[in-house]
Amino acid sequence: MKRILLIIFSITTLAGFAKVPQSVARAVKQANEAAAMEVRCDINDMPATLTMSGNCFIMDFGEAKIYYDGTTQWAYNVPDAEVTIVEPTEEELSEINPLRILQRLEADYDGTVVSGNPNSVRLTPRTDTSDIAEVAATFSEVTGWPVSLTVITASGRADISNISFTVSAAKTPESAFKFKAPSGVTIIDLR
Repeated sequence: MKRILLIIFSITTLAGFAKVPQSVARAVKQANEAAAMEVRCDINDMPATLTMSGNCFIMDFGEAKIYYDGTTQWAYNVPDAEVTIVEPTEEELSEINPLRILQRLEADYDGTVVSGNPNSVRLTPRTDTSDIAEVAATFSEVTGWPVSLTVITASGRADISNISFTVSAAKTPESAFKFKAPSGVTIIDLR
């Protein structure tokens, strides 16, 4: 499910596609100029939040939370009271880090405007090795931000709705992206 939330950010970087509507170009500009950003949404009717600033991010799915401070990643499983600590490789970051996906979207995906709906875009990966088969996104004519997404992966489909973006001009300090384990949590350090 963490990849699905990342797609929300991926969609806002479609400026390189010649057929992208003007509202999408505005979202790209807004996303690239933001020092920090928070996205709230429902993924298959379950709430999720992603907070980003620079290379750092926090993904919150309620029962699972992922923190990344630019070097170290903490994956916290709330029901099991367990956190796994890793220093992800470049390949792992490409799969989980929103900024990596943002940087690679134009190189890794093809996009076309949906016929009859100028604010909808269909994305398909350029390689057969992607877990994502297709993404369909509809953008607001007013704000340019995505208002709905459908993500088709090898393991199923996710419908993302109730998407809201909050952008900040102030960068969030890296210390905010370091996980502090609550008392009683089992720590598995794989660094």
